[in-house]
Amino acid sequence: MKKIYTIIFVSCLAAISFSSCSDWLDVRPADEIKEEYLFETGNGYRTALNGIYRKLATFDLYGSNLSWGLIDGWGQVYDLDKAPDSGGGKAMKKLSKFLYKNSELTPTTDAMWSAAWNIIANCNNLAQQVAEEDTMLFYKRTQEKNMILGEAIALRAYMHFDLLRIYAPSLAMNPGDRLFIPYVDKYPSYLSDRQTVGYCLERIIADLVEAQKILKDVDKSSEFTSGNRFTKSPSGEERFVWYRGFHLNYHAVTAELARVYLYAGQSEKAYETAKLLIDINADKGYYKAVTSSYSGPMNIENGNIKMYEDIIFALYSTDQTDWDLEINHASDNATKPDDEKYLALSDAVITKFFGTESDKDWRLKYQLGPNTSSFYRSLKYKKQDEGSGFGKVNSTMVPMIRMSEVYYIAAEAIYDTDKELAKTYLKTVKQGRGISSPDLSKSGTKQDFINLIVDDARREFIGEGQTFFLYKRLKRNLEGADEKQSVEYPAIEDNLVMPLPDSESNI
Repeated sequence: MKKIYTIIFVSCLAAISFSSCSDWLDVRPADEIKEEYLFETGNGYRTALNGIYRKLATFDLYGSNLSWGLIDGWGQVYDLDKAPDSGGGKAMKKLSKFLYKNSELTPTTDAMWSAAWNIIANCNNLAQQVAEEDTMLFYKRTQEKNMILGEAIALRAYMHFDLLRIYAPSLAMNPGDRLFIPYVDKYPSYLSDRQTVGYCLERIIADLVEAQKILKDVDKSSEFTSGNRFTKSPSGEERFVWYRGFHLNYHAVTAELARVYLYAGQSEKAYETAKLLIDINADKGYYKAVTSSYSGPMNIENGNIKMYEDIIFALYSTDQTDWDLEINHASDNATKPDDEKYLALSDAVITKFFGTESDKDWRLKYQLGPNTSSFYRSLKYKKQDEGSGFGKVNSTMVPMIRMSEVYYIAAEAIYDTDKELAKTYLKTVKQGRGISSPDLSKSGTKQDFINLIVDDARREFIGEGQTFFLYKRLKRNLEGADEKQSVEYPAIEDNLVMPLPDSESNI
């Protein structure tokens, strides 16, 4: 990976040295921060960490490609015959047909690959620097130092995990001892060998466990109400240690660890880890969108289109609504509805995955646009009224992991041991989405039960980038539909594993 890391090192210097990149560093436009000065103050460390989060929220990564964009196109979430070519639509169309080397796709996937390794390089640099720093440099002393260290390690693992899920087979696909991507935890790194899926998963888990231990102490006194996670903040130096929902906090690292354990086939550990959060939620009620007391319709109508009480970790982006406008609403005034271009969900897909619960499910009633010419569209990223109770924060939020997924993980992982408890977990999610009396009668076998989880997750994950990864983990045929018929693609490597960029195929 010599080429990648040379590029990363130069780009990091450029980002830190020139005022034109100061927005990436989240400082005033007039400020200039040279690399040799960045880590001389506590504020410099804050700037470096904030810069990583800002980079994660760009179009190349979770601002589009790894949330509502490229990855959902690959997962057959949309009928892309209705999509425009602009706003990323052209690349999504090629990937949905598995045309990995098409010239209309490769610039997008190459940029995604480079941006991801840039994130990892910056995490490694930050982790190394802060680990050796004197705690007296930081306003909150040990708490702040450990917060930065824990998050940098966790973000490194998070990014590696998604690269692994994109560029390597899942364990269910029998990757064996073949080599796919490196695991890089040093900065700078000019040459790194590719590793097996098993090795990468071990390293990802080790990093998340370490980060979890560090952040547990950091967040031990935090109140994780939705207001504290996303909206309430003091002024001055204290601001940095608030907004924990926009950081990879202890709860988020725990949720990600449960996600990784399940992907790694370690169901017992996946359940134990998920249950940590389920027990906290049962005690504290922090994630109200999966509790019976949730006032869903009232909150959604007041701008809470993403139901963010359920979100454990999100990225902050002021660009989301503009990108959504370009790909979903640029042709809203077309003379004929059939001429409108957007990321469409066909009536066949809605019928298949919402089934008999379609008249009750808030995710259909509020998060998807009205049925026009047999199609729906997601409203999750449409600009909300900022004067409403929830609109402003919803318009700037990119969901990364939800409490609902934690319940899915627990339900699947515990099924063999306690079927009734597994059903209770799935019911909890459904009841938090307006389905007061879920029918789980079609859960006679484990596969039947997993089918029910998948059906619900297909509704939950629209526009959030997890559908493809769910199918890949289960080695399940990709399911979609156009206006006329259902489509299905076999769960084979040709369809579920992206080849490395040509520039990196010899690493």
